[in-house]
Amino acid sequence: MLNMFQAARLATHRLICPVISGSETQLQAAVVLSAAAPQKSFVRTHLGYIPFEGRLGRKLTNKELFLKELKIANIQPVKKITYTFDPIREDFQSIRNFMYFWNKPKVLETNIKVVIKTDIVDDRREPVINFELTDGRNLEVRTGNLTELEIARVVNYYLLPLVKEEVAQTETKSAKGAGGGGAAKKRKK
Repeated sequence: MLNMFQAARLATHRLICPVISGSETQLQAAVVLSAAAPQKSFVRTHLGYIPFEGRLGRKLTNKELFLKELKIANIQPVKKITYTFDPIREDFQSIRNFMYFWNKPKVLETNIKVVIKTDIVDDRREPVINFELTDGRNLEVRTGNLTELEIARVVNYYLLPLVKEEVAQTETKSAKGAGGGGAAKKRKK
């Protein structure tokens, strides 16, 4: 007969199953398990390339994310941009920084006909950017509590789908008529 402490100690090394005989319950060791390692291991042990696994690199900072948004900026569908802000308010700095970066030559080259107007007011108005689009609609972005990155994301979200791809038509010399040879001049002898 095994008492409960001995059965618990044996249970860590063997499988114990109860055997019922008559009115008493006896514990008997039925199967002895070995503590051997499994034969196959399904853990990846190689260091090969598996897509979308592994190190992704460091997280981009807000400055780097803003510069990424600036690279894809395109103001082609805009006819007029109006920046309105009050420099006395505490939340005008983000619109000034956005205005500085969006007036860079790389962004302005996407639409050379755009008219940019800056209204500096002193009536405690909330900072606002108005985009007058070429199709007659207006996009108003209230920038009071937004960062430069958030403003850039909002502007790109609404303007980039409206950008039309320009197909450059290349004409060959023969199509223009310049390379056809034309009328040959007669030489006098």
